[in-house]
Amino acid sequence: MKIRFGPKVITLNSIRFPRTIPGFRPISPFRIPLPKIIRIGGSKAAFLSLGFVLAGFGLTMFLVVATDNTEILWPTPGAEYELPSVIGQALEPDPETPMELSQTLRIGLKDKSRLDKLTLKNISLGKADLTNSFQVMRNATTGVTGSAAYLWIGEVVIKNSSAPTLAWDNMDVGSMTLGARVDGHTQEIQVDPTVAEVIIDSDRGSGSYISQDAVVDRIVLQINGNNGASIGVLEIDNVDASVGAWDWDYIKAGSIVMDNTNEFGNATGINSASATFGDGISSRSVTDTMVDTPISVR
Repeated sequence: MKIRFGPKVITLNSIRFPRTIPGFRPISPFRIPLPKIIRIGGSKAAFLSLGFVLAGFGLTMFLVVATDNTEILWPTPGAEYELPSVIGQALEPDPETPMELSQTLRIGLKDKSRLDKLTLKNISLGKADLTNSFQVMRNATTGVTGSAAYLWIGEVVIKNSSAPTLAWDNMDVGSMTLGARVDGHTQEIQVDPTVAEVIIDSDRGSGSYISQDAVVDRIVLQINGNNGASIGVLEIDNVDASVGAWDWDYIKAGSIVMDNTNEFGNATGINSASATFGDGISSRSVTDTMVDTPISVR
């Protein structure tokens, strides 16, 4: 090979590279036989591929079902809870609106069940044309009845709450303190010095429940046994209804306190009662400082 650099010419002898590197053999003693021709296709391959797909699909479904939690846990709207259990059952749609899912929070209390405290806080209620937004009632479907079929409560504390109307009846209360602002009220509570004060201090075998920061159409406290159920403290704080009444019945309580942070009124004027305390309520002591003033809760 000749390489010219200006007037000079340099001649190089031919350079030969070795075909193999000394001490290195490119062929391994372990030889893997490979087919000279690879054929893909045919009915056997198709069925084998389909089998792999079905197996993968079945395994995926198994994992999804095995890890899915379909239980309705307290306190999901559109469900009924048999306290003291935290697992609920889905409610059927309302008869008035069968095309819509129920958003009711129904709190059922099993026969002889005991709760240390039940707190309802920061809950918005209401639905168009709703009659009652907050009910305390017996289960009429199962025919709950009798002198013990009541919700026995040590203390009821209500504050910062509102609704268009209120209707209470069928209660025995040791002492009642009523100080709400209302768009007219009727107070027919019977004073009875024989009414016993309900005291629920023992927490043995009891549970505590809190429903907070929820939006539902209504709340229902339902007595589901002829022996009733007991709650140490029922605390209601900032529970507001845009439509519907607070309709409470079948309560025996040590005390009920509703202070002046609560408002009830439907704009009918103070001469037409928006809050009614029926003559089926008996109490040993009543303190009534309610103020009639035009109020329209919407």
